Order: sequence, then structure tokens, then C-alpha cells
Amino acid sequence: MAPPSRFSIIPLYFLLSFIFFSVVVQSQVPKNNTFQILNQGEFGEYIIEYDASYRIIRTDEVSFYTYPFRLCFYNTTPNAHIFAIRAGIPNDEDLMRWVWDANRNDPVRENATLTFGRDGNLVLADVDGRIVWQTNTANKGVTGISMQPNGNLVLHDKRGRFIWQSFDYPADTLLVGQSLRNNGRNKLISRTSDVNGRDGPYSIVMDKKGFTMYVNNSGKLLQYGGWGGEGLLNLTFDAVPEDQSITAYELVLAFTQLQSNPPTSRHLLQSRPVSNSRGIILKKLNYNATYSFLRLESDGNLKIFTYYTNTTYLKWAETYAFFGDDVRECGLPSKCGSFGFCDKKMCIACPSPKGLLGWSESCKAPTLAACKSGGAATAAKYYKIVGVEHFMSPYDEGEGPMKVNDCRDKCSKDCKCVGFFYKEESSKCLRVPLLGTLIKDVNASHVGFIKYLK
Repeated sequence: MAPPSRFSIIPLYFLLSFIFFSVVVQSQVPKNNTFQILNQGEFGEYIIEYDASYRIIRTDEVSFYTYPFRLCFYNTTPNAHIFAIRAGIPNDEDLMRWVWDANRNDPVRENATLTFGRDGNLVLADVDGRIVWQTNTANKGVTGISMQPNGNLVLHDKRGRFIWQSFDYPADTLLVGQSLRNNGRNKLISRTSDVNGRDGPYSIVMDKKGFTMYVNNSGKLLQYGGWGGEGLLNLTFDAVPEDQSITAYELVLAFTQLQSNPPTSRHLLQSRPVSNSRGIILKKLNYNATYSFLRLESDGNLKIFTYYTNTTYLKWAETYAFFGDDVRECGLPSKCGSFGFCDKKMCIACPSPKGLLGWSESCKAPTLAACKSGGAATAAKYYKIVGVEHFMSPYDEGEGPMKVNDCRDKCSKDCKCVGFFYKEESSKCLRVPLLGTLIKDVNASHVGFIKYLK
């Protein structure tokens, strides 16, 4: 049989294109499910996290409320509104919590619009028409929008398959059942502690090291926490019934990985299989923990909050903190503000050239003059602290072996180096661009040298 000619292929191409176009057209959002909502009107009356004002988003045709989750606009400063998901029970005495937001770094003004059109795209536009945020789902078969019982906002097709979901775009929070993937983009980013609430310096991400916590120092990521594990593909935050009990739950991080070995960490206490994954047990609770969320806080700590119905107030109880014990809490870079010396959860001193002085919130790292990298090593002065560790020390042993004077010279010639930490038994040198909280170490051979102007 002779092969088809190019003239017979062309009609087939147009036929397939026509069929595809017809399917897309037939998969439009029903007109009575489309909407355009204006950000205007009275604010809600319940107590909301971040001292925010808020407006509930609702239409007559589409419900955006699935207990205890609801769509809202909120603002922490006047005329700067965030499109977000709220978690909380109306009429209770505890704070409503914000567990997802779309436009944290680009708030909209009064009379901004949230539009869901026939093409299936969900679009947030400012009052001047500028598109601030969108799902980019135009003409992809979307036929509806809904809030799932687990707090996942989804756009779905006529068969119920998710075309877009908020679970794929976390801000600083993971809800139960939500995952992070090892793709370099899917991460939690803290918000700043000020009223603007933009992206903060702390993040946690799946990468080649494992589930890793970083602080961003002028573009350089410094590890300060996390769980190690090579070959991790994704992570899911989950609440698993313990021994199938309906009253006892384990809050876990469930890892899917390439290798059979479980995640490793010097802080890991327990590990067991969870479904087809490996799970790190973070907390066991003797009540239903399915209403929980994992959040990277503005101070860099990773915490879990769980809704506990047996109390009359403060129902979002803090049930876990990564930096939450006597040993580990001093490892939080922000524990003692911008600078301080920490021991057993307490900020005990403010290091200075005159020795360890009393700590207060005014304790600051030394101010350094402008310098040119590679300059004279003699220009820098240092004062010494005995028995100290940097927050990076558990995750970075530094360079070497080398002599302490060589380590000093390297720091002196590096304008970004504000001090170095030296382990005399291994002759390892850790140069650091950020000081933060320093950790008391019982090993006197672990010393720190802080750069300063004399």
C-alpha cells in the first residue's frame, strides 16, 4: 500500500484540530458558575491572625466554605489586601488562622476584582485592571471551582479531575495531606514579622540534602535546620490514626524516596513506615489531629498547630516546634535577636571585646567598615569566645584542616566574613557571613572569633 500523501495528511490535521477545539469549547464553565467579586463592603467581626481586617468571599451560586476553611480577602495595612484561605470556626474564642495566600508580595486595593470566567481561569486584578495573580488555566478544560474538605482550593474538569489546586502553591503553611516536591520551586517561605507580611528570610525546601531549612543572607542560603536524606522525591504532612484508633493520631512527615533508607537526622527520634513511605513522627496526640497545619514562622521556627475542641479558647494549640527543646532551641538563628549567646533556651550574654556582657534586645553584632576583598589581613581585629557553636555548625563542618591563623587570614580578606568558628581537635574552620544567635558548647576547644573595629 502506498503511503498517504501530504495532501491526505492535511485534512486529518484540520480534523484533529477541530475535534480538540470542540472539546475545549464544550468544557467551558457553566455560565451560572462564573463570577466577578469586588473587594468592597464591611469587614468581618471575628478575631483574626496578624490583627488583620477581612472580608469573606461568597457568591449565591458557588460555596467557598468547607468547615473550617473559607476564602477571604484580608489586610494588615489599609488598602493592601491579600487573597487567602482562612481556617477557624466562627463564634469560637481563638484566632482565625491564615493557611494559604496568593499575592502576599503584591496586595490589591479596594474594589479589586476576583473573576472566574467561562474559560476556566481564576484571575485577581487590581482596581486599575492590572492582573496581580491568576491560575493560568484558561481553555484547559476547567468546568468548576470548589473548596475541598482539607482546605485545598481546586479548579476541576467535568470528570472531577484537578486542573489546578492551591496545595501545589504553598506560602508558609502545609495543611494535612499537602505535599512538597523536590523540584527546587515548591517550598515554604516565612513572612516578615512586620505589618506588611511580605516574604521573610527563612525557607524550607526539598533538595539534595533532604528537607532543609535555610536563612537567606543577602542572597546566600545558610542552613540552620531540617532533616537529612538523599534521594527524597516528595514529602507529605499527615495526621495518621495510631493503630487505626479514631482517638489517637500521629503527626508525621511522610517521605517518598528513591532509596529504601529512611531520612536521617541527628535530631531524629523515631521513624517508621507510613503507607508506602518512610515517616518521621513529630508528635503523638490523644485526639483527632486532622485539623492541623505545619507552618514556617516569621522567626524561622517550624511549628505545628492543631485544633483542639475540648477547650473553650486558644483552640489552635501549638503541638510541635522544631526548635522546641532545651538543646535545640538555641539553634534558632533569631532566638537572641540579631546577636546573642544562648544556653538552654535562655539568652545569657552579649559577646563583646570586653567579654560576655548582660544580654538585652539592644545587643548587636559589631559594625564593620566598608572593605575590599583581598585587602590587608592586618586591618581586621577579633575577639575570642570559648565554648561556642554557630547555628550552621551542625550542618557545615567548615574548611580544613588548617591552622587557626590561616583561618583568620581567610576571614580578614573576605568582606562578607563577620567571624569564624574553629574546632581545635579537628582544625576545621567555619567562616560565616551572619552571626545571629551563638550556642554555648561544653567543649572548650570549640572557639569563635568575632570580627570588629578597634
